[in-house]
Amino acid sequence: MTRVRDATTNRDVLIEEFLHYLTNERNASPRTLKAYRQALTAFRAENKTPWEKCRGDDFRNYLFAIAKRQQARSYVRLQFSALRTFYQFLAARKGLRANPVRELRRSSH
Repeated sequence: MTRVRDATTNRDVLIEEFLHYLTNERNASPRTLKAYRQALTAFRAENKTPWEKCRGDDFRNYLFAIAKRQQARSYVRLQFSALRTFYQFLAARKGLRANPVRELRRSSH
């Protein structure tokens, strides 16, 4: 999991692999792909910690911050869903040992 960014395109390689997985193996709709890309990119814009070093508090703080900005609950839930699915992918396909998103409870957001 050391490849985080592709210097030539400035895209997060793990996000791109995740979206490719969603497209080809989960048959995700274009709308879902766009929403998940935006969610992961938004998180990354606020938190520069490498994906494998993020902790539950990083996600909790982010979700709390966007809720505090008066974002709709559905938007906050979408952010959580994107992060949760992304980390499930990292654990299953990229060998991430611990899934920090599991520390969160959906009902608290």
